[in-house]
Amino acid sequence: MDRNKLVSIILPVYNGEKFLATSIKSCLNQTYKNIELIIVNDCSTDNSLEIINDFSKLDNRIKVVNNQKNLKLPASLNVGHEIAKGDFITWTSDDNFYEPIAIEELVKTLKVKDSDIAYSNVYMINNDGQRLRKVNFLSIENLIFGNHIGSCFLYKKSVYVNNKGYNENLFLVEDYDFWLRALVHSKYTHVNKLLYNYRKHENSLTNQIHVDTEKSNLHRENLKTMYANFWKLICSKENTFITEFCLKVLTHQKINFKAVVLNHKYINAVQEDLMKNSNFSSIIELKRVFLRQLIILIVNQKDGSNLSKILFVFRKYFFVLDMPSFKTLVKYSIR
Repeated sequence: MDRNKLVSIILPVYNGEKFLATSIKSCLNQTYKNIELIIVNDCSTDNSLEIINDFSKLDNRIKVVNNQKNLKLPASLNVGHEIAKGDFITWTSDDNFYEPIAIEELVKTLKVKDSDIAYSNVYMINNDGQRLRKVNFLSIENLIFGNHIGSCFLYKKSVYVNNKGYNENLFLVEDYDFWLRALVHSKYTHVNKLLYNYRKHENSLTNQIHVDTEKSNLHRENLKTMYANFWKLICSKENTFITEFCLKVLTHQKINFKAVVLNHKYINAVQEDLMKNSNFSSIIELKRVFLRQLIILIVNQKDGSNLSKILFVFRKYFFVLDMPSFKTLVKYSIR
């Protein structure tokens, strides 16, 4: 493997003193040594800056940037990227940490697979760092209905350049938006290895979306904007139905199945447009992603007989049905 390629790791920090040292150590202790660690302190009011400065005195691979005002995550990411000198770039969070071989495995994948973006599976850990479960991400087709890239990834600098950075107006969905837009110009490869530890705790941004009403509303609003922008890039014709459909799926809102039946031509059109993208090489896998969402919709709705809904799904998706989907449809057809 070519170890001459510099990897820039960007670490945005805002009041992350509790887990910050662990995160920094995991970056510095990578088996792939040719890195620079760019720590962007976003006006922390705790002891984060003191911890950062202590580490920076011990390792000259660390660069420290102090924002003059609180910019939030997407703008802080752009600050770090603009000074990054690496051929490859990634970013991490102050509450998570890498496995020692993470960067080495991701660099190797980009080279061997001739890809632009590599992403791996992760461990979900608790507040104390104990492993709760393995998170194995699905194929890239599933990116349509959720951020299946996750938190451990590496990409060529050209991906950031072609994307024109992170959208600073889409706080809380900035990463998902970045991955969707990158579909247009970049090749993805999944690394089927566990290379990262993602911490589940009450102060994480992910948890705040669920418990903080203001953040929850902003998250939903920005998701809608994100999807609308993305489908404009992908679709050959205007398709407002698919924006609403994806938004409701991701935010667990009620979806009227009759509306799906009446507007399924728009789902067909989206599938045709997506198949023009080199990341979606299998029409079967792509259709199964939509199939699974329709099955979930049938299972979760209790508004009368399911038979007509299931017959509709059979007609539209029969040739891509796998055995688990078939069994689920049969099971719910008699309820």
